[in-house]
Order: sequence, then C-alpha cells, then structure tokens
Amino acid sequence: MATDDVEETLADVGLLEAVWRYRWSSFLIILLSGVIAAGATLLVLTNVTATARFAVTDPRSTSFLRQGVSSDSSYIAYTAQRAAFAQSEKVFEKAQEILTSQYSLKVDLETLRESVQASPGTSGGIIEVQASARTDRVAANIANSVVAAYQTLTAESAKADQAKLLKSIKATETQIRDSLKSAPAGSALATSLAEVLVQLRLKESDAQIDLATYNDGTRFIDQANPLRISPSKLPKNVAIGLALGVLIAVVVSFLRATNPIAGVRRVTTGLGQRKRRRVVLAKAQPVRRLRAEEEEPALPTPATVPAAQSLPAEDEDSTAVYDRNALLNYNVDDEELRVVDIGREAPRSAR
Repeated sequence: MATDDVEETLADVGLLEAVWRYRWSSFLIILLSGVIAAGATLLVLTNVTATARFAVTDPRSTSFLRQGVSSDSSYIAYTAQRAAFAQSEKVFEKAQEILTSQYSLKVDLETLRESVQASPGTSGGIIEVQASARTDRVAANIANSVVAAYQTLTAESAKADQAKLLKSIKATETQIRDSLKSAPAGSALATSLAEVLVQLRLKESDAQIDLATYNDGTRFIDQANPLRISPSKLPKNVAIGLALGVLIAVVVSFLRATNPIAGVRRVTTGLGQRKRRRVVLAKAQPVRRLRAEEEEPALPTPATVPAAQSLPAEDEDSTAVYDRNALLNYNVDDEELRVVDIGREAPRSAR
C-alpha cells in the first residue's frame, strides 16, 4: 500500500504544480537572487568606463618623424608600440601630475595601472585609452590626462631628437663651408658642396616644421566627455538576478517534487515516520464464520491474538508483535465479521 501511495504521489508532477507545492521556498530563492544581484551591482559593479581616442602621426608624411616606416604592416606595428608607450610608467607618472594640478585628483600609480588600458584600434593609426572609475567625470578626467601625458612626453622626446638632428646639421654645414672656402670658385667641387649645403638647410627647415606640426605625436584627439552620465546597471542586473532566481526555483522545486525520498516523506506523517493504522486486537478480535455454518460443524475459534505488551506511541518508530496464525486467519472478503470482546472471553478461557 505504501508503495502504491508513493507511485501515485510521484506520477505526473508538472512544473507549476511543483513550484506551487514549494511556493514559499521558491519565493525565498527568487528574492535572495534579486538581493544578491542588487548587492553585487552596488558593491562590485559600480565602476564606469570612459574612452578617449587619438590618431598617431603618420610617420610617412614627415621627414623628421619617419621612424623607418615604409609599409602598412610597419605602420600598424608602430601604432602598437605607441599604444604600449601610452600605458608606460612615465606616462602614468605624468598623468598623476596633470590630475593633481588640473583636476585636484590624487590617484596612485597602481590604481592607474589597473584602471587604464591603451590599445590600438582595428585599423592602424588609432589608439583608444579606456579608464574606469566610480563616476563618469573621474573616468573621463583620467583618460584625458593619460592622453595629455602622452602628448607632453612625445613632444619632449621630439624636441630632444630635433636638437640632436639640428646639431648634426650645423656641424655638417660648418664642415661644408670650410670646404667651400678652400675649393676653387666655379669648380665642380664648389658646385657640389653648395648643393649639399642647400639640402642641409632644407632638411633643417623641414625638421622645424615637423616639430611644430607633429611634435606631440597626434593628428587629432577625441577626448572623453566628463559630463556624460552612464545609465545605472542596477535595474538590469536585478532583472537578470530575478530571472535566474526563477529558473533556479523551478529546477529545485521540480527536483524536490520528483525525488522518491521526498515522496515517501509526504506519504508519512511528522518527520518522516510511518503512519500507523492501529488495529487494536487487544479489545476486539475478528472471527471467521462461514455462511454454511448451519450445515457444517462450527470451526474452532482461532486462538486469541495476544495483545502487544504495550501499544507504541505515535512518535515512536516501533511495531507491535501479533500472533502470525491469527493474522493469517483474518479475512473479511465476502464473509461476515463477528467481533468478540476478549474481556468477556477471558474468564471462560481461564476456566
């Protein structure tokens, strides 16, 4: 009988039925998932990102900042090198100074390393600087400061390179002038030296123009907007958390509803104890009597089943012991049932 009850209980359990059966635990799971999502959003996922872009100077369009580039692949490699320089320690140190002087922000070097990332774009010549912070304004100021630091250090490096180049040009011009003084006038040597001197002067002029135009190493800059307000992630993350909670609650409820162990516990009472149907044979005993009792001699009455020494309590997991033969003789199928009071029969048996 217990097995049949369990099979009937476990048969055809739907998702909605399982959720409704464990509705309070399901509601708790959904609510807890939403709270966890909201807490994670407020405590962990609070940073926003700002992006600044700039185009590096095309080295092929200048004579001073040529860098030996002669192909698109080399130009892409040059862009990757400049992106690595944009997140170097020198740039971050300079960005710290700019943040302190212009924006009154004190950001340590380690924080800049963790929050700033410079990477080349999909095509050569574009570098993107992304900075993350608690607010949009701080993130934008950090990204713009890194770009400004890159420009400052690139300009300083260009000026140093130009000074070396101009010094070399001046020294060469001095040597050529000395050679012109000793060369015969109108000779081929004098003409050649004069042409070299003109080329050196043109090179010096180009270097000065290049330094004035491309000294900071950028062609244009797309700064991050400090006034931008990023939409809050809280509603979206809470909705995702609740959706996951619903999914988890449905799965857990269905597994609990279709679990055989849980089904047995539902058939039982209390804390999983068997539901006992007391057959108190100590007070009443069934006795078989055939319908043709008048035609045949009466059968001897089966021995009275001795009562259990003590009836088990409702909260105890014990089983009373009865006489086996008496229990086997108990059958009420198509037969009459006569109840005999043992209390009255006891004196007769004693006689």
